[in-house]
Amino acid sequence: MQNTWIEKNNVAQFQGANWDNWIGTKACGSVETAREYADLNAEISFFFYCRQGMVLTNGRSFNPGDAAFFSGQPWYGSAPQCDSYQKVVFNTPAFINDFPVDSAQDDATSLQWNTNISGFTTQAILGDPWNLLYASNQTSYFDTNLTTIPSTATAVLIDWHAFPNRLGQYLGNNAYPANPYKYSDEQLLAIADQHASAAVPIPAFQQIPTQLCPQATWNNDLHMYGPYGPRGWQDEYCEWSVVRDSQSDKITRIDMTCENPEYWNTLWMIDPQKVADVYSSTLSFGAPASAQIVVPVSDLYLLDPATKAAVIDPSTGRPAYNPLNKWNSGPVAVRGSSRNYGGAMHLTSTPNTLQTEMALAGGATIQRNCGNSVPQTLICCAQYGQAYRNSDPHIGQLVNQVVGGQATLGVPSRAALANPTGLYIQVPDLSGFTLPADPKLPAHACAQDCWQIVRGAAALTDPVTGMLFGATTASPQNGGNFVLHAVFQLPASWVAAGVSFTIGDITDDTGLPIQWGGQLIKKMSIGLWARPVPVSAVPASEACVLPPPTGVTPPASPVPPDYAQPLQLFHSAIWNASFNTMVSNPMNAPIPLVSNSTLIAPIVRLGQSNISMVLTCSAKLGPQGQLPVADFGPDVTVVVSHFNDNINYAVPGNSYPSQCASVNLQLSIGANAALGLRGLTLTNYGDPVQAAMPALLNIVPA
Repeated sequence: MQNTWIEKNNVAQFQGANWDNWIGTKACGSVETAREYADLNAEISFFFYCRQGMVLTNGRSFNPGDAAFFSGQPWYGSAPQCDSYQKVVFNTPAFINDFPVDSAQDDATSLQWNTNISGFTTQAILGDPWNLLYASNQTSYFDTNLTTIPSTATAVLIDWHAFPNRLGQYLGNNAYPANPYKYSDEQLLAIADQHASAAVPIPAFQQIPTQLCPQATWNNDLHMYGPYGPRGWQDEYCEWSVVRDSQSDKITRIDMTCENPEYWNTLWMIDPQKVADVYSSTLSFGAPASAQIVVPVSDLYLLDPATKAAVIDPSTGRPAYNPLNKWNSGPVAVRGSSRNYGGAMHLTSTPNTLQTEMALAGGATIQRNCGNSVPQTLICCAQYGQAYRNSDPHIGQLVNQVVGGQATLGVPSRAALANPTGLYIQVPDLSGFTLPADPKLPAHACAQDCWQIVRGAAALTDPVTGMLFGATTASPQNGGNFVLHAVFQLPASWVAAGVSFTIGDITDDTGLPIQWGGQLIKKMSIGLWARPVPVSAVPASEACVLPPPTGVTPPASPVPPDYAQPLQLFHSAIWNASFNTMVSNPMNAPIPLVSNSTLIAPIVRLGQSNISMVLTCSAKLGPQGQLPVADFGPDVTVVVSHFNDNINYAVPGNSYPSQCASVNLQLSIGANAALGLRGLTLTNYGDPVQAAMPALLNIVPA
């Protein structure tokens, strides 16, 4: 296992900090020896190395060549004699660097991303012990922070079709169970792009079943097709937007992304202007001068819905990010106009989050008594993800088979998403697409040349095996791709040469001109990389999760738990603006913008007092109106007030809004509180204290 170490010169652990996380000091003689020692001890998350002797006023002293090792988060103070090194276990998606390598911003992005994925990992392992039975303690999903991964542990690609399967299942022809709408393939393409052709108007989204287990049932309650949102139906972890010529209506460009919203929120935490710059360069990549855009950073601000002023995020002290800004909302993009808008920079459908994907993988590791040969049976039993997607049932089945040994030549394993954690577009085979004849085309030109990688990579070297991801000694070829953003457009060199056609003149493998982006998306797959680590025995199987989904009769016993459950924590300013901003969509079912938030832990600082926050939760008042009790652990004081049981939004990762509660919190952080991520226990009046929801708050130095 190779870790990345972020170096900070001339600093050491602050002598006035809480040193309870000090593991010990060792005479190492060199930084390399200190790193080797730290790599072998999963408890160590940072150390400082003394180039010269150092004596602290707290009585501790260090000789030249000493390294002091710590767990948790550092609290640095000036130390000209020393340098510090902080471990990064989880690298950014596709190992991408949006800042210059080793710059302060690059280091800050890496550390914040590592914090985020560490938190999501603990959430995935815990599962849900508050309201579900047999859905927690998911220890066959391992924490890379705490696991030695052998160099023989080849990553496994799990991939699925990118075009939304649920469109065909609930609205299309030849679905099983059959739906009453029977839209044609062309109608499904039109609804996916939200664009009509001369012959095919955009059909309406319709009511679909709420009961999906053991299979979709049309003679029971129905609800509007979701997920709601301006691209909600693009729910296979791939979203796209289409640019068309204003005169001919032919497609000139398709942007495709699988980038998770958590990464873009992380980048925004470090430098909002960088986010605007990357928006501009990505959405202008390879485009003619008339279609180039410059995205002002102010276009990306979260605005107060009443005053229209930028909302300041207390985590950073800067304007907050609006993930559904004008350049990342919906499947239609306009270029070459005074009113340019649209694009697909990162995922926006509410279930398309990385935290959700990790939670799904965690839940899928539990072996079930129903077996894992039928994906629909398994997803109904284990209750992870959304039935009838291409992605969730398939991912869950493959992860379950990896753990059970069916997918790894009979060798049972623990599993996790491989580093770099992310979702990745796989390069499609477009050999069936045909270019129009044009004498100005270069020799051997083909439609594949129009599919261009903008962000990410076609191949990466696996730091565990030292070979390309997915490769083995016996099969050393590349096993899959790490593309984050791609475009389909004519290469700039063709345009410069005077080629007369555009994307809408290319024909697909059925001989039809490309009228809709979905024709290309149907040729694509999305993938994630799982990392199996062999174990000696398959874990014992468990029963199906209780309570069961709608349509499955619950057993008389055992009774599932019913405790207060923390869901999501916000600074009040962020909550108020995003909850009160409604987002329209083609389903005519507006939902709050807060449904497009993330579970990145909000930041608070040592010594801060009276921090106003909002916690969404599943909770209730006591018989005399007693409020639930919230506890973040030592040195954090919490005052709970203003219980509201009428909150409706899609908690990130969920396909539909649901009813929950909220409470207001006033937090005060002790001057010597332990740094890093904190979990939260929430306890209804009269109930025993249950497990904390991990990684809801991040305490940093003042």
